[in-house]
Amino acid sequence: MSTAEPMSTPALEGTQTRKLGPVQRNALVTGGVLALLGLLGFVPGLVADYDQYGFFRSGGQLFGIFTVSVVSSFLLLLFGGTIIAFVDSVKHSHKNVVFHAWFLIAMGVAGAGIVSDSPAELLPTNAASNWLYLGLGVVFLVAGRRARVRQVREHGIF
Repeated sequence: MSTAEPMSTPALEGTQTRKLGPVQRNALVTGGVLALLGLLGFVPGLVADYDQYGFFRSGGQLFGIFTVSVVSSFLLLLFGGTIIAFVDSVKHSHKNVVFHAWFLIAMGVAGAGIVSDSPAELLPTNAASNWLYLGLGVVFLVAGRRARVRQVREHGIF
């Protein structure tokens, strides 16, 4: 038997915990919100009219307000996961948040301009969903800008 030495794990040696900056924290929150919305869109108890829930066109409504489908829920989940996946880099975090914010704004604008039941309707639309996409996109852009300013002020880098 050997003497009682503390066990060391080679994988953990030399690792340091790194504090995330404002831009990266913002990206985590943004990605988390989108991923959560995407997940909630798949929960039968939270989606009213789940029997009408479809792949593209859908009668299902998250919380009985926002029209959702398999595609819209998957997109939100994918957006959130993508943002979270690139949180290691300050620049990639910021670019991902901005890109996805603009994409959400485009989804809201497109949803407002597309006539229901037209061939162009790839995502289910209603006024509440369009406003949700627009609102989230604007909030994410503003929060991303504020986080970038804080990042430069606190760390002097971007």
